[in-house]
Amino acid sequence: MVKTFKKILVPLDNSVNSKRALSNAIAIAKLSNGAISLVHVISYHNAVAKVVQPYKGKLISHVKKFLKDSKYQAYKESISTNQFILYGNPAEKILDLIKKKQFDLVVMGRRGTTKLTGPSLGSVSSALVQSSKVPVLVVS
Repeated sequence: MVKTFKKILVPLDNSVNSKRALSNAIAIAKLSNGAISLVHVISYHNAVAKVVQPYKGKLISHVKKFLKDSKYQAYKESISTNQFILYGNPAEKILDLIKKKQFDLVVMGRRGTTKLTGPSLGSVSSALVQSSKVPVLVVS
């Protein structure tokens, strides 16, 4: 029996890889008659809160725009979506969301917008692959 994925989580950061992940998630959702949840985690640390505060409104507007564009991409393919904007450590927040909302699958980009991690997987995708209790499809 082939497993179908009804609840798919797609972490997005507006990088090329996360856009590819969304395209793959849409294809999987179409095959399994599933729904997609989009999530973006704004990495928020108390140490930089005062520096980030003046730009917070612009950052949230930017995030809402690319989430809206992503939602529209799924809508064009008749895929139901919802979205989350969270604050904190991205890997921790995504793992918490997986558990809380009981997702069947996570589809995410191999590396996001930062180049500060190692040569293979990004830090968030690596953390999810190692710690998630559900399958994680990492897209290059």
